[in-house]
Amino acid sequence: MKQLLILILMFVSFQAFGQVTGTVYDGETNETLPGASVRVKGTTVGVSTDMTGKYSLQASIGDILLFSFVGYESREITVTDLSLDVELFPSTNILNEVVVVGYGVQKKSDITGSVVSITADKLKERPQVNLTQSLQGSMAGLSVNVRGSDAEGTSSFLMIRGQNSITASNTPLIILDGVPFSGALSEINSSDIESFEILKDASSTAIYGSRGANGVILITTKKGIKGRPVITYDAYYRMDMIAHIPDMMDGETFAAAKMEYGEPLSATEQRNLDNGDYTDWIDLATQNGGAAQHNLSIRGATDKVNYFVSAGINDVKGIAKEDMFKRASLRTNLEIKLTDWLRYGTNTQFGYYDRSGIQADFQGAFEMNPLGDAYNEDGTYTLITWEDAFYADNPLSPLYADSNNRTWRVSTNNYIELDLPFIEGLTYKLNTGYDFRNRFFQRYYGTNTQRGAEVGGELFYSHTYDIDWLVENIISYNKTFGKHTLFLTGLYSAQQKTWEFNSVEATGFSSDLLSYYQPGNSVSPLPGADYSKRSYISQMFRANYSYDSRYLFTFTVRRDGFSGFGENTKFGVFPSVALGWNITNEKFFKSITSLDFVSNLKLRLSYGENGNEAIAPYSTLPALSSHNYLDESYTPVLGYYPMQLGNPLLGWETSKSTNLGIDFSLWENRLSGLVDVYWTNTYDLLLDKSISPVNGTSSIRENIGQTHNNGIEFQLSSVNISRSDFVWRTDLNFTHYNTKIVHVGLTDEEGNYIDDIANEWFIGENIDVYYNYVMTGLWQQADFDNPDIPESLKTGNQPGFAMYLDGDDDGDIDVDDKRIIGRRIPKFSAGMTNSFKYKNFSFSFFLNSVIGIDSYNALLESTSISYRENTYNLDFWTPDHTNGTIPVNTPSSNSRGANFYEDASFVRLQDVTFGYSFDSNIIEKLKLSNAELYVNLKNMVTWTNWIGLDPEFIGSTSVQKAIPQTRSYLFGIRVSF
Repeated sequence: MKQLLILILMFVSFQAFGQVTGTVYDGETNETLPGASVRVKGTTVGVSTDMTGKYSLQASIGDILLFSFVGYESREITVTDLSLDVELFPSTNILNEVVVVGYGVQKKSDITGSVVSITADKLKERPQVNLTQSLQGSMAGLSVNVRGSDAEGTSSFLMIRGQNSITASNTPLIILDGVPFSGALSEINSSDIESFEILKDASSTAIYGSRGANGVILITTKKGIKGRPVITYDAYYRMDMIAHIPDMMDGETFAAAKMEYGEPLSATEQRNLDNGDYTDWIDLATQNGGAAQHNLSIRGATDKVNYFVSAGINDVKGIAKEDMFKRASLRTNLEIKLTDWLRYGTNTQFGYYDRSGIQADFQGAFEMNPLGDAYNEDGTYTLITWEDAFYADNPLSPLYADSNNRTWRVSTNNYIELDLPFIEGLTYKLNTGYDFRNRFFQRYYGTNTQRGAEVGGELFYSHTYDIDWLVENIISYNKTFGKHTLFLTGLYSAQQKTWEFNSVEATGFSSDLLSYYQPGNSVSPLPGADYSKRSYISQMFRANYSYDSRYLFTFTVRRDGFSGFGENTKFGVFPSVALGWNITNEKFFKSITSLDFVSNLKLRLSYGENGNEAIAPYSTLPALSSHNYLDESYTPVLGYYPMQLGNPLLGWETSKSTNLGIDFSLWENRLSGLVDVYWTNTYDLLLDKSISPVNGTSSIRENIGQTHNNGIEFQLSSVNISRSDFVWRTDLNFTHYNTKIVHVGLTDEEGNYIDDIANEWFIGENIDVYYNYVMTGLWQQADFDNPDIPESLKTGNQPGFAMYLDGDDDGDIDVDDKRIIGRRIPKFSAGMTNSFKYKNFSFSFFLNSVIGIDSYNALLESTSISYRENTYNLDFWTPDHTNGTIPVNTPSSNSRGANFYEDASFVRLQDVTFGYSFDSNIIEKLKLSNAELYVNLKNMVTWTNWIGLDPEFIGSTSVQKAIPQTRSYLFGIRVSF
């Protein structure tokens, strides 16, 4: 019996102790992790995973294995089986992440300014041709305003922390791999991007001085990863359809409204009405769109060479006919360690962009008579759609135009970095950038279009090229002395931007046969040329100091010179200072057991100044414009007249900003986030001051005026559930800001600041406001019997006419009764992403919202030209429908032209993504390191009370009558070898 017991124990021991094997994966991308550490807890037994992420080590059933990898959350797993695959997830401790801060990197725990970031993993959940659209609602403080749905996605713009300047640019500075980048973000392949940081407060942006006043966007492209070469293929196909079309009048409704207005139908209108032939112009101008993308990349690194090479092709067909965008890009990122102390690197992108084609006129498509004819009997487009359409082209006519619009671009950043031998920690970097863009644009409107028929054919040809170059000398010193860490950076840089434009306009051709290849055949060719150059010289010093990872200090000063300013105002000096306190590193804090749930807590305070030079070159110089006239002998002579007065005192627009922030993470980083509040005052605004036109111009640009901007932002990330086979994460951001005008330089006789009513700039109000008569309702018959309403207001009005606010109670409606209506700045915007991962399946959805924003609705305005234009299916007041919201359908019913305003708030289910990563056994059989299928759905549902095209398309009439919003269905695959 004793011998049997021994045999059983030996058998159990044999089964409980052996070689544990498995593979370590990235839990989000399902890619293997070479070099991950695997160790038996409490022992010295440990190994690293091989190039395929596999490991093997001696362990017993019941042992605890520790899995760790740089940048990932460590895991402890009890051994229950000798085969054990493990997923590690990227670290959620945002305070210890390393992020790019400009001219270097820092741990988030050492950052004193306001910086937010988004990684490539987040961007690939929202694949877009234009990176701008992928960023919408993703980061606190960043606003992405979409104003249309063109194929390239360029009908959108970025703002950081709102609008500080009234007339100068509010566009943030974009830095791509250390070099300023201008142009559309659609010219960057989003698959090449590794990280995307936003510098928001004055301390963070001060290193870029004059161009940092509107915030800085740092884009870093991918580099190699040490190990064997990894080849990745990423492709998708997207189908686009119209998400929403407003309820426009059809032919029958249009005819009834026109006749009610008192206008007879023309012969064409009457014929189409009788036959029931109604033209849906928007339908004829649109199509089902689509996009295809193919990306191929290879990345790797050795002890001497780090490389990333990619090639990408995009082919997009917009939902507007003839709207297209094609992009081909090739990128090479390379760093070579020439010696132990010398490194050379390059980040170079070659791009080809085709924007040929002219889309239909969508404002015309919204407004064109639904009883007009789109086609002739032979199937060609009509020139005159109906008898009274002499004032407007067939909105489909541009589809017949010939267009060739192509751009070639090379953007390259090259640098040499060396460690100086005489002082440890001292490095020098020569950083250079060169950007060359070459664009050819050719267009021809033939006699088969209304525009061309009027002039015998119209030709336009242009050649544009831009050259930007940058040279930076950067010296850095990074050293740790016990508890003291010092990081010093000095910079001297020069930059120049040159733009040249040559063109030919011509009309009057004997034939359309040669299209835009016949400028010499014109009876009236008009050549044109333009040129501009702007230069910058800058010096910068930054000092970062940390004591014991508790007390942080940053000081920055930058001096910038801009060629566009006056002789004595070219240079500006912009200082900043910031403090940080890592409270959780204090001994007293660690001793408070009731606060054990606080993993990290840091306070930040910063103050700084930034300049804004965002005006055109030569703005300080007087300018003349040419004008032909006839002399006494009736001979044409070229003359000139003043167009702009010079102002040699014109200088920097300066913003002074204070930021108070807190970074935190709780419950071992299960919940982390940041909160920032800020106050910004912008002085010496670049504004046009009204003057007497005796000098030939009615204004002169000066440094006058002031604005104030304040706001609050917070961003949260949480790991709600984290189990071996299921993870649920949530990311939430919230932004609120409010910009008000302090003054615009105008004063009364007593020297007090007053409003600039002509420009609709009002002290204490937002920069961008609606200022108009206020429609309080519609006159009803009972109102004429109301003794409380002055008789002077009743005079000239009828039931169903617009009733206006008598703001000054003087019994008369005049310009003094105009009022500020609504707010163009939202009360807040927010975005929320929920991501779920269950075994090999992933699912995420993104909600985007803008709340508390108003806009006038161009579609609700009744026609003002006797129903020659179509409009929204309006709810007119009639004697039988006195609850109508639109004035009665008769002339002068809205004599003051009051606009109709609506709440444009919305909540949108903007992105839904499903993904599946193949099992490791399938991947191994296919000789792959990763394989993933995904589906992405865009703009599936929008909750809003806005009546119109889309609540984001607010502003001018042309924006509200633009290419409709799209709903997209995308199918993709990612494979790595």
